[in-house]
Amino acid sequence: MNFIRSTWRLFACNMRTAILFEAGFQIAFAILFIPLSLGLIDFALYVSNLSYLCDANLAAFASHPVTWLCTLLAIITLGLGSLFEMCALVLLMQAGKLERKIGVRELANRTFEQAMRIVHPRNWLLIPFVLLLVPLTNIAVTSSVLTDFRPPEFIMDFIWENNALSIALVVTFAALYVHAFLLAFGVHFFTLQGEDWMQARTSSKSLLRGNHWVLARRILGLLALFVAEAVAAALVGLLALGVLMEGDLPLGAALGLAVVSFAFLIVSQCLLTPFSYAALSSTFYELAEKKNIEVAYRFGKHDPLQHSPLPKRATVAALGLIAFLSSMSYVTAHGLFEPSPEPPAYVEITAHRGGARTAPENTLAAFQQAIDEGADWVELDVQQTADGVLMVMHDANLKRTTGLDKNFWEVTYDEIKDLDNGSWFGPAFSGERVCTLEEALALCKDKIKMNIEVKPDGHGTDLERKTVELINRYNMRDQVVVASISYDALVRVKKADPRMPTMYDMTLAYGYINYIECVDYFSVDDFFVTQQLVNDTRKAGKTIFAWTVNDPANMQRLISYGINGLVTDDVRTAREMAENFEAID
Repeated sequence: MNFIRSTWRLFACNMRTAILFEAGFQIAFAILFIPLSLGLIDFALYVSNLSYLCDANLAAFASHPVTWLCTLLAIITLGLGSLFEMCALVLLMQAGKLERKIGVRELANRTFEQAMRIVHPRNWLLIPFVLLLVPLTNIAVTSSVLTDFRPPEFIMDFIWENNALSIALVVTFAALYVHAFLLAFGVHFFTLQGEDWMQARTSSKSLLRGNHWVLARRILGLLALFVAEAVAAALVGLLALGVLMEGDLPLGAALGLAVVSFAFLIVSQCLLTPFSYAALSSTFYELAEKKNIEVAYRFGKHDPLQHSPLPKRATVAALGLIAFLSSMSYVTAHGLFEPSPEPPAYVEITAHRGGARTAPENTLAAFQQAIDEGADWVELDVQQTADGVLMVMHDANLKRTTGLDKNFWEVTYDEIKDLDNGSWFGPAFSGERVCTLEEALALCKDKIKMNIEVKPDGHGTDLERKTVELINRYNMRDQVVVASISYDALVRVKKADPRMPTMYDMTLAYGYINYIECVDYFSVDDFFVTQQLVNDTRKAGKTIFAWTVNDPANMQRLISYGINGLVTDDVRTAREMAENFEAID
């Protein structure tokens, strides 16, 4: 109870300043740090004579020295901004400890002096702590600008499907959590005691010695508070969404409710991060007193409230100028003044590998399931046997789904045609076999469109030409798109048949990708799909899909961008999300 009271005192003393600071910081981050970082990437692309960044040119881009310099500057910029927020909240809570009012300008003034100490070599390890360790662990006292860190879905799906990688991931995260926990007071020692980061690390571990459970209990309490806020925000959002869809209220009132729900989310975020630091600071002062550590105070209890402008006006003016120029250059270069294209009237849903959650992937059973579930497309992968037969399977090696530890180029069709390719998924599918592309075409013709990904492995011959010929033999050019992660493969497809639709599967996409030739469709890892990427691609008359999207919140984000289609393992949920959005629109 004493802890709750002391936390509330630290927080309530300057609650208004905390809200204003957090709101202002989020705006500054949006108009300064993000455009500046993206501007550095754009500059590196320009110097590298590239108009876009993708898998095919990543090596050339990464090897350019200017890329390394721009990356370093972006890391420093983001790290400094995030550290500024952390130091400011530590100082704000110290003002609350002294029951002293402090304004945003004075807080920024004092924080600037502390945060700039990061330029000292002994403080450089603060950068990975701020940008890697804290957001990965996503503890409740993390910098709020980094809590949206989200690894690509396809990477996480790949890891969780592999037992060894799953165990390694759990162990790694456990180690990161422990390390972040031990350094929980590092920013306090850095900011208040004036210690360099190496000393602050040691001091934090020393302060926690014998008091681990005290902090653990309180962090768990903060996490529970964050979960409650997230649930409340979700409920308010769902209520607003339901009202909009049902139409029980006039449109103005319904939109007003939606605005209120959004405002609730923003305000709660501006409150929870400062409150987390209040709880952490309360624990810091409690443990410091318990261990007889004399805490340095950065201002006196009765110092007058400062209203003077920030010192170092030239630096502040320069930062403001950079913010303005970087924002304007980004807005102009990316055409944000132009109206966005009209969203597609219909969002197409692609069953990834046939809808891999309800049937064994890349089998006739999966393709029939996709048809039954109302998918618009079915995505499948094509390999080639030693005798040139086109087979449908994702992996080059057969072991994961059939048990045979051989690669496709090492076997003939007769050797694998009777392999059990369904029991690994469930006993009900024990009769499934490795199907040929021809069998898949015969099943899907006039029932569902097909996204056929060719996977050249360097062993087969004329994979692309044979695929094109087979599609044309079934007269299905208007019902398919031939995809590949290899751009060279798409060039060979167009060479075999210039009218064959092609799709470039991209794990990385940035810039004006619509300049890429020999591509009619783009399928981009959802991690790299932004509103601007969708706008640019669709304005160029191209079609853009996102893969592999299984999280409903992620589906909603991408649909709101005006994406043409989603590639997913969960066809039913994706279809429902798309229909709900279309109903609102």
